[in-house]
This record gives sequence, structure tokens and C-alpha cells, in this order.
Amino acid sequence: MKSSPVIRIADVNDAPEVSRLLRSAMLTYCADSGISSSMLEAMTESIESVADRISRQTCLVAEIDGTVAGSICIKEVPNPMVYTFSDKTCEFLQNAGRSFYISRFAVLGKFRKTGLGIDLITRAVNTARENGAECILLHSAATNKNMVDFYGKRGFELIDAENSRGYLRGLFALRSDSL
Repeated sequence: MKSSPVIRIADVNDAPEVSRLLRSAMLTYCADSGISSSMLEAMTESIESVADRISRQTCLVAEIDGTVAGSICIKEVPNPMVYTFSDKTCEFLQNAGRSFYISRFAVLGKFRKTGLGIDLITRAVNTARENGAECILLHSAATNKNMVDFYGKRGFELIDAENSRGYLRGLFALRSDSL
């Protein structure tokens, strides 16, 4: 019988496994989104860059039987206006309050649709809530139905979308009244 996942704060020693996980998960993300893997910064990140992010942010990993099966990072964003790309987004972010940003969310293929992703994002949201979040932001391809539905079921709403990276990239937000 397989062990239950253990969700813990990542350590820089997890960087090689997290890097492999991200690359694997992002290939599926690209296929599901209809975008080229060359459009994603996560596909070209070095292990050192992953280790640096782990050391500077709250990065969580889900470990199953000694394998990093999922990861997610969350950080406070002192100025959420850095994510503004339209008047609509600007108007929303001006009133966002204390904001956190989720990035590098990934689950190994064999653990998708098992609840592991739900556990990871719930833990990230709870971490932000415990630290005073009024708004949680994330980006995802607006063309990726699986991810749009996943985030929507967790209370995130699509605020706006833009195409500056060569694909329709949506900004999603979870507001304080949903936290």
C-alpha cells in the first residue's frame, strides 16, 4: 500500500527533484493549453534558480514514498500592481489589499486527479490566509480548460487575460471574502 502524501516546506536540497517535476508537469500543461514549451520560463530554469526560489519563498512539496510528487510556491507581493496589464486589472488590483502570489504549481502525472493538487493549493491558500492575505493571485493559460476549471472550483476567478508571452495568459484571483 502506498503512503499518504506528506506536505512540507521545501528545502534547497529538494531543488533537483522539484526542477524535474516542474519540467514534466509543464509539458502536460503546454499540451493542454495549446502552447509551445518554449513559451514557459519554467522549462529553462536551472536547478540553482529553483533552489534560489525555494530559499526566498514559501515553497511546499508533497512527498509520497520518498518522491516529490507535487510542489507549489507562494509569496507575498508588496505591490500587486506589477501584474497590471489593463485598466480592468489595474482597477481590481488597486483594491486588492495584502496580496500573495502562487507560482510553480505542479503535480506528477500519476498523482493527478487523486486530490494531491487540491491538498497543495489548499495548504498554500491557508498559508497565505494565516499570514494576512486579502487576495491571492496566480497566472495560468486561459486556454487550459482543466486548470481554469480547477481554479474556479477553488474560488479563483479570472480577472483578465493578455497575450504578451505569446499565449492567452489569465490572471486569477481569490478574494478575501473567499479566503
